[in-house]
Amino acid sequence: MVQLSIIIPHYNSTKLLSTLLETIPNNSAIQVIVIDDNSNEFCQNKLNKLILKENVELYSNYSGVKGAGVCRNIGIKKAIGNWILFADSDDFFIDDFYSIVKQYFNSSNDVIYFVPTSINLKDGTEAKRHLTYKTRINNYINNPTIETELNLRYRFSPPWSKLIKRKLITENQIKFDEVIASNDIMFSTKVGYNLKEFDVSLKEIYCVTRSEGTLTRTINKQIFDSRLNVFVNYNRYLKKRISRSEYKLLNINGAKYLKMSLNFNLLKCVHVLYVLKKNNIRIIDKSYIKPFKFIKTIKTIKTLIKSKLKKRNIY
Repeated sequence: MVQLSIIIPHYNSTKLLSTLLETIPNNSAIQVIVIDDNSNEFCQNKLNKLILKENVELYSNYSGVKGAGVCRNIGIKKAIGNWILFADSDDFFIDDFYSIVKQYFNSSNDVIYFVPTSINLKDGTEAKRHLTYKTRINNYINNPTIETELNLRYRFSPPWSKLIKRKLITENQIKFDEVIASNDIMFSTKVGYNLKEFDVSLKEIYCVTRSEGTLTRTINKQIFDSRLNVFVNYNRYLKKRISRSEYKLLNINGAKYLKMSLNFNLLKCVHVLYVLKKNNIRIIDKSYIKPFKFIKTIKTIKTLIKSKLKKRNIY
């Protein structure tokens, strides 16, 4: 019986995908699903040579819509395991991860959260991409309150480093957004809302990599607008479903998006302010009330504004 399905979207990264596949055992209890997102001809030829293990299946995204979200949804439809893990093609699993996750196969939990780690691909040093999620898990383990649980349920946005019961996904018809950026936010939010039981583990099973040119580091208007739209939907979803006190504990605000908008122009900043106000989203982070952080934030915003005005020969 297939116990675990591992879903991997892929686009033009066969070398890194090869590294990832090498970290997954060739085991009949594991179904590995690779979904190619219309890679170039060179990579597609190499893909067919990569898929040598009996438990690896290769599919292509013929939907007409590109993106990891579409590919992950295809993977969910193909999955037959009782449990699902998601991986990105440029990441990899930690040695002996399977012996860790299989201990939960008979668990009554819907989701198991694991501490991730991360490295810089350029030099192999530790990166910072995992730190936010490591902190969320540590905070819950050290102080299991309503607030730390809410942050785990609704602010652990990546799909990786979570063992998710497939039944939870299929019965609640949970899908990834088929958008250019932030396709995983609503998926993870809906998983967090619908789960009944969960567990957390300090053991590492997954390593995230950091490289130049990825969506997490690239900022352009199309990617920014996608992230902003998803954030608005995320806020709207939670406002309708959780209590006012729980919503308040999450400290949902648009400060990050307002700050990011300054990388474009003042008109973009005004647009973000309008979107946040229209959707009744608080603009300022509660932590900015602290004097030192507030002053630092104001200085950062002033510097960005001056930079934009100088470029336009206004300042």
